Amino acid sequence: MAKLEMMKGGGRKIYLPDIVQSDCSLFTKLLPKNCNTKFISITGQDGSGKTTLRDNLAEYFAKQGKTVITAKSPCDKHTVNLLNHAISQNGYEDWYTEQLLFSFMDGVLSNYMVQLKGRCDYFICQRGPIDQYAHGVTRSGKEYEEIYKIQRPERLEKFDVYLHLNCEAKTAWERIKEDEGKDRYEYFEYFEKQVPNTKILYDNIVSGNYPELDFLRSSKHHYIDTTAYTTEKVMEEAISLLKEEK
Repeated sequence: MAKLEMMKGGGRKIYLPDIVQSDCSLFTKLLPKNCNTKFISITGQDGSGKTTLRDNLAEYFAKQGKTVITAKSPCDKHTVNLLNHAISQNGYEDWYTEQLLFSFMDGVLSNYMVQLKGRCDYFICQRGPIDQYAHGVTRSGKEYEEIYKIQRPERLEKFDVYLHLNCEAKTAWERIKEDEGKDRYEYFEYFEKQVPNTKILYDNIVSGNYPELDFLRSSKHHYIDTTAYTTEKVMEEAISLLKEEK
């Protein structure tokens, strides 16, 4: 049975894995129909506040009576375990298989987005296909073109809005260093590389100089530096930016 968290105001907040059935199809019988679904991706630096913003936005819209589905990409825990514990470990480096798995999960997420179009008011995803061009570049050292050739993003459903969150590496590390369950890329030296790549990606999307990023240009993009921001300030700015899109 799907877990639907009812909110004051009549809205619902649903975590995507809670409506994925044993055969990997989605349980949608309890979802509304004929919604004008807004697809939002919260992307960017680890420790910049993506999870918190995703959950706060979901609660905000649900309290307004909206049906909100939240997700995190990759959206399958078994694939995440493979990426964290089986691929490129113990001296064995296999960037190609890693990239194939990330690209496979982009396709799974896209399939879910197709099924949920019109069935919720907001779909808010932490990360998404875009992250292969910042986190993926940092992880592998590859160019956009090499990632694009494997991912083939033109096949994927499009997000309406991307919120790019970033912060200084030291700030990011201080925020997450005590967290349990950190993945193998969540360490300070990695963050020092990831932070500039996150900003470079945003700038390259806006500039339009890389054809490999063309699939992102039909979406709206907003950049928020959360280094000196409280959670409340990040939320306030995000809501303001999203209101501009209406």
